[in-house]
Amino acid sequence: MRDRRAAHVRPLPPSGDRLRSRQIATPTPPSDLLRRYKPVRSRKSVPPPMTIGVIAVFLVLGVAMLVVGGNLLVSVVGQVGAAFDNAMSRVTSMAPATPAPSGVALDTPILDDPANDGYTNKPVISLSGTVPADVVGKKGYTVRVYVVGTDATKGKVAEVAVGSTAHFDTPAVNLVEGTNTFAATLVTPSTEGQLSPSVVYILDTKAPLLSLGAPADGSTQSANSVVVSGKSDPGVTVTVRNKMSPGGGLSTKIVGQDGRFAISVPLVAGSNTIDLLATDQAGNETPMEIVVKRSYGQLAAHLQVSPARFSSAGPATLKLSVRTTSAGGGPLAGASVVFTVTVAGLGPIVSPELTTDETGTANWQVTISGSQPGIGAATVMVTSSEGDQVSATIKLITI
Repeated sequence: MRDRRAAHVRPLPPSGDRLRSRQIATPTPPSDLLRRYKPVRSRKSVPPPMTIGVIAVFLVLGVAMLVVGGNLLVSVVGQVGAAFDNAMSRVTSMAPATPAPSGVALDTPILDDPANDGYTNKPVISLSGTVPADVVGKKGYTVRVYVVGTDATKGKVAEVAVGSTAHFDTPAVNLVEGTNTFAATLVTPSTEGQLSPSVVYILDTKAPLLSLGAPADGSTQSANSVVVSGKSDPGVTVTVRNKMSPGGGLSTKIVGQDGRFAISVPLVAGSNTIDLLATDQAGNETPMEIVVKRSYGQLAAHLQVSPARFSSAGPATLKLSVRTTSAGGGPLAGASVVFTVTVAGLGPIVSPELTTDETGTANWQVTISGSQPGIGAATVMVTSSEGDQVSATIKLITI
């Protein structure tokens, strides 16, 4: 019996670790207790305009702080950079001199080429030049300048310490008349380098030669220009200027190897003061002044009128002609001509301004009407291109 009941017994489920969930009911507080406590209430909201104003103020303050902070940061960075540069500069400039390795030639300084091809009239000059960049700022390095003779002998004339830049200038150096050749070396605490390429200065303190061949001082010329000729030193610049000529009448020429020069100068009527100036390559000058007179001599105007006698009863056509000659008797071409006719009963009749042709001749005709019997005149005024004048007159008879 016992075994039979055991066969019908239901086995218990296995136990688990999870606790069973149970709902816990909380009692409702008494109503009298709830009445003692009031619920927490939030304050009234800030008006929108005030909110916007506060936000704007904070934005402005934030931007201002960013700007100020940026400027301070830039200033600090700049000061730190400048301090670093100064420190590096001091370290570089105070670097000890480094002798060149044995057996290696030093780089040489370079002397600047002289201006004006080396010609000068100054007996004292200063030389300039540059040193290699790798020796700039080093202590114990100097530039030594020598004057070099034609026999390759050399004499020290200046010595300059290498500075903080590659450029250097020497103290005053004296020149001797003629050619002066200079070269420089780079000197270290242990050795002296090779001579640099040389530069040449030519001291010339003598005024150049200037002698006049033509025209003679005080002479009279009939042409509108004159050729000024003479002699000077080769390479000299000769300047000729006519003070009376419009625009100054300035002309220049460099004298050739033969020492001769010839320069054409314009002339005006009357007195012409001509200045000559010879200037050599070193700047030395030799001045000269001459006076030349421009004159045609006695100009002549040969006037003809046809007819010189005419009737007042009707119109009469007069033909006027003038032939002009210069001092030498040749034709005066290019002169200005004005005819004037005066007859009884009429006022002066004046021609337009005419010009003489290559034969020195000018022609004009005029018709006379309404005149009265009497004595008149035909006149011509001739003016040369240089301002010289001559006139001529013929009597006219009206019947």
